[in-house]
Amino acid sequence: MLRSKKSDFTFAKLMQMRSSLMAILLVASICAATLLFGTVNTFIVTDGEKTQKIRTLSSDIESAITVAGFNVERYKVLSVDATGKGTNISLAYTFPVYITMGDKTTQVYTIESTVEDVLLNAGYRVDQYDMVEPSLDTVVSDTVYIDYTNVDYVTGSYTEVIPCTVNTVYSSKMEEGATTLTEGKNGEQEVHYTSKIVNGVTVETVVNNRITLSAAVDGTKVVGTKKPTVTTSENVNTISTLTPDAPIELDANGNPVNYKKCITVQATAYTYTGNNCSTGVAPQPGYIAVNPKYIPYGTKMYIKTSDGSYIYGYAVAADTGGFIKSRPTNVDLFMASKAACVAFGRRNVEIYILE
Repeated sequence: MLRSKKSDFTFAKLMQMRSSLMAILLVASICAATLLFGTVNTFIVTDGEKTQKIRTLSSDIESAITVAGFNVERYKVLSVDATGKGTNISLAYTFPVYITMGDKTTQVYTIESTVEDVLLNAGYRVDQYDMVEPSLDTVVSDTVYIDYTNVDYVTGSYTEVIPCTVNTVYSSKMEEGATTLTEGKNGEQEVHYTSKIVNGVTVETVVNNRITLSAAVDGTKVVGTKKPTVTTSENVNTISTLTPDAPIELDANGNPVNYKKCITVQATAYTYTGNNCSTGVAPQPGYIAVNPKYIPYGTKMYIKTSDGSYIYGYAVAADTGGFIKSRPTNVDLFMASKAACVAFGRRNVEIYILE
């Protein structure tokens, strides 16, 4: 069978295109293989006793350790060294150590090291005041219990009040029982202290010094000791002509020192009428008229006006009068004359009931 020149040309062209396609596929295959084998990582993992060599597409160190058969939670990575033949990973086996501080116990994992390094890796910074058992330089190669007591000394300061006091002094120039008070003023001081703190709890505080910022000023209480001037009714000019069984002691104000009670009422005055008193005694200055419902007959008393202008003196309830209907609580003082009654008029009097 004869082919035309045109057919030969088409066949040659197809063969040429096939060759080009195969060349492209070959290049792609080579590139893919190169890329694939280029991402394979080689790891040599050892713990000093056992060594494992693995190849993995992952570049993660922990993943490589796991693939090599080591528990990442129980091993510590000591070093990672990349070489032309792969990556060398050196491991160390860890063991549990228990750290007790106060009432709290913490578990940590460590490799063989000193107690000081174990505490440091666990976040405990030991200083000269802390207490550790076993000692810091003890080598830990197996599970052990470490007792750690954190001791801190903290300094500080605060201000506090210096209380003032009141000093009592006695004065013979003031009447007995009288007092005066001069107020004091509190001061202020700065207190510097050091506190001992054990495992976060303050167990002791020592005051180092105190600096006075303002001094306290004490107050003064003055108490009088001067005895009041005491006299007796014998030394006083009175309207009454009656004489008590014993002289009546009077204080500096002219008031009886000893009495049962004192009442203040309104008083008027009356004089001779030619009649005896209601109790039968002859009237005289010192016998007074009363309402016997309020002041019984025979009551002994000492009378003076509230303003001190009249000292009636020792008196006895011996009479009564019509005034008790309109003024039942009043008294009527007997005077020696009508002129004396008019001069007296109506006044408030203090009546000291003696008995």
